[in-house]
Amino acid sequence: MQIRNIIFSPCPSWPELPWADTPARTCTMSGGMMPLLAIGLLALLMVSCAPREAADHDHEAELPADSLAEEDAPYEGLEIPVTAQQDTGMNIITAAFQDHPISLHVTGMVTPIPSKVVHLRPLAEGVITQVDVILGDRVRAGQPLVHYDNVALGDHIAQYRQAKADLEVRRISFNRAQRLIELEAIAQQALDMRRSEFEHAQAEVTRIEERMQRFGLTIDDIQSLKLYGSTEEMQAAAPQQREMSINTLRAPFDGVVTEYNVAVGNVVDPKEYLLSVTDITTVWVLADVYEPDLGRVALGTDADIRIETYPDRVFSGPATYISDTIESSTRAAHVRCVVHNPDALLKLGMFARVTLATRERRETLAVPVDALQHVNGQPVVFIQTGETSFERRDVTTGFTANELVEIISGLEVGESLVARGSFYLKTALLQERIGHSH
Repeated sequence: MQIRNIIFSPCPSWPELPWADTPARTCTMSGGMMPLLAIGLLALLMVSCAPREAADHDHEAELPADSLAEEDAPYEGLEIPVTAQQDTGMNIITAAFQDHPISLHVTGMVTPIPSKVVHLRPLAEGVITQVDVILGDRVRAGQPLVHYDNVALGDHIAQYRQAKADLEVRRISFNRAQRLIELEAIAQQALDMRRSEFEHAQAEVTRIEERMQRFGLTIDDIQSLKLYGSTEEMQAAAPQQREMSINTLRAPFDGVVTEYNVAVGNVVDPKEYLLSVTDITTVWVLADVYEPDLGRVALGTDADIRIETYPDRVFSGPATYISDTIESSTRAAHVRCVVHNPDALLKLGMFARVTLATRERRETLAVPVDALQHVNGQPVVFIQTGETSFERRDVTTGFTANELVEIISGLEVGESLVARGSFYLKTALLQERIGHSH
């Protein structure tokens, strides 16, 4: 009988065999049993090792779910003690249907209010000597912007000096005539003529003074002008005359330099403006409403205005006017919304998405604006799940009107949520995230 030696190299997970007391054993058996033994061992190997591999694959599949970042979870729980709720004045309300206007969604553009845009022009021909601002500068009322040598004002100053000198001559002549008439040394007609010349000289001085005041000189400025009689005095007075002929354009109100067309050395005239100052603390958003929808717009109600630059911010302002003309190219009219812009976040020319209130109303799920917060740009509310337990809930919002925000999804009627005091919960949520990150 032929004898063969067979060496077993078992899988690490093989079961303990009744005839094998070591991981590897040398057995002897007849050659006829070899094929049957090989088949049996192969089956045992598949049964023993397959479960371990499947388990390993299942564990790997679960890893991504276990490693989700906490802030990506749509629901986050918070524990707020009752005393803290009372201290913050937290108010719990029940989500319910509210009478809410049906909204109209359109597009619009941020524009300045025309009455708050000033185009500054020189008062007369001249040459730019100094520029104190550049495009985009914030300016205050009365702030100097541009200085220019006013040619006409320089001429008026020279005429004023000449007129004052002539007035002095006429005054002396008239006074002398008055003394002579008392001595009967001249005729009454001569006195009347000198009086007329003196009064005419007075009127000419007054006329020139008024012109200089229109160019910005004050009475004190005018009175400081030195008179001259000789050529030497005229030459000595020239520097003062050049200095006083400089005009200054000043900001008419607080605003922004929005247009700029000026440089030192430019020759300017009153037909062209040098720069524009715009007050943008309040702006218009002109919403384009198509002709069939114009009759639905409810004037006097606040519009919701969203700008792509600020996805977490909703601006608002009343719709005050519907334009009396229709754009021929779009068949739309402008609905004017007046929006306060104290932080200058709204830039002129920005594209806006505008939600307008209509005259139509419906029952819809809505909550007070105090109940809504934003976390990472996502609108959320906080649901009360127990006496001290709260849960963040992501929601989709609609139109805001009368201090109520329409909730399109994420909230069910009858659920309890936080209205006043929701900002405290948002703060607590963010602090908890920071704590977990450490």
